[in-house]
Parts: sequence; C-alpha cells; structure tokens
Amino acid sequence: MARALLKEPLVHFLIAGAAVFWLLSGRAPDLGERRIVVDKAVVGAMVERFYGSFRRLPSPDETDGMIRDYVADQVYYREALRLGLDQGDEVVVRRMRRKLESLAVADAETAEPGDAQLQALIDTDPARYADDPRTSFEQVYLGADSPESRAKANVQLAGLRGGKPVSAQPAPLPAKLANASASDISGLFGDEFTLALRNLPLGQWQGPVASGLGLHLVRVSGRAAPTKPSLTMARQRATNDWRATAIAKAQAEAYQKMLGGYDVAIDLPK
Repeated sequence: MARALLKEPLVHFLIAGAAVFWLLSGRAPDLGERRIVVDKAVVGAMVERFYGSFRRLPSPDETDGMIRDYVADQVYYREALRLGLDQGDEVVVRRMRRKLESLAVADAETAEPGDAQLQALIDTDPARYADDPRTSFEQVYLGADSPESRAKANVQLAGLRGGKPVSAQPAPLPAKLANASASDISGLFGDEFTLALRNLPLGQWQGPVASGLGLHLVRVSGRAAPTKPSLTMARQRATNDWRATAIAKAQAEAYQKMLGGYDVAIDLPK
C-alpha cells in the first residue's frame, strides 16, 4: 500500500514539501543517535496510516503536522531514554515485554496446522472435542425459591409420581425439551439446573431442582451419549488449541534464548 501511494504525484509533492520544510528550518542534524531522519519510508508510512483512516491523501499542511509530531515523539522519546526515565517504570517495562513477546509469537499466530496435526490433537483428548451429551426432559415450574414453594413441591411431587396432573406457575420456559445440549439448557435454566440434571435418574419425577428463576419438578426421559469427535466437527476448536499451544511454545523458547544471555543473581533477604 505504501509503495503504491508513493507513486502518486501528490505524494511526491508532499514529500518534497516536507524536505523543503526541514531545509528551511536551518537546523543541521547531529550524527549518531541524535540524528532524526524523516525519509520516504517514514513519510510513506504516515501517508498510508492517514489514508487508511480517512480514505484520502493528506494535504501538505497535514503532512507537515504529521512530520512535526513524529519529530516531537522522537525528541521526547530519546531525551527520556537519555535521562533514564524508563528505568524503574513498571508501565514501560511491561510494554516493552509485550512488544518482544508479540515479535516472538508473530509466526505462530499466523501458522496453519495440517489435518494430521489436528487429528492427532483430537485423538489425544477425544472427550474435550466430543459433542455435548443430549438430554430430553420435562419440567413443572413451581415459582420463586421459598420455604412455601419447597413445602408445596413435596405435595406436587407425590401427585406427579402418582399420576395426578399438577398446575405449573407461568414462566417463559418450555415445559419440554428434546435432545437439548448442555449449553442450550444452561442458556434457559442456568448452570446449576444443568448440572443437577446429570444426576437425576431416568423416567421418574424428581425435585425440587433450582434454576435461575426458582424451583422445578423434573423428569428426565432420555440421555444421548456424546458422539465421537470428527475432524470436521472439531476443526475450529482443535485449531484454536493447536495455535494457543504453538504461541505458548514460541514465547517460552524465545524467552529462554534471551535469558541465556544474562547472568541472574537472586539475593533474598534473610
């Protein structure tokens, strides 16, 4: 993008204007670390960022302003380093660490695993990549959790087990669910209710079971075991896990390589 923009006549004019701006400033650059160079690459990057934000090329005045800001940034940054203002600053230390970590894992973040690598990952822990078990059940909502509701639950539970119909409290919840996944059930009834379903026997009314809305009487009519994971089904999750492992490995290896160049002395207080 930057190369394409630098071919534009207007960009050439802007860069030439920037050069004139610095020539007219009357300040000869120092050598070494105190020399601040504003060349085509620097200006091109500025123009590219500006174009990416505003979808147009900057005017000469806008380019001059960006150059002045760049020079000011460099001056302040270098003077701060010269004065040692970065020393002992946890924010600076952490930011520099994050930048180095980002450089270390850049390749791992964009790497793509092959099918064989993903299948091997799935085979090492098939339960992790298996589809959720499915549960079929029906429920009767008793209302908010209270001593009165719990006392009423015992009476209604006996009635249901004896084949007598009972009246449920109105609630924005389905009376029955068939082959519902754990995530679907949790989305409607909450995690506590979903976990309780796993321990209920089949075919018998049980309760009260608490949910995010209150108390329920529940009868589980069926459970389907999780299916064996396939590469097609688990590809995205396995890819995410593979990449996370690759990133962690790249980061650890880069750190150990850098650490090897240092002599670390730890003097603990006695």
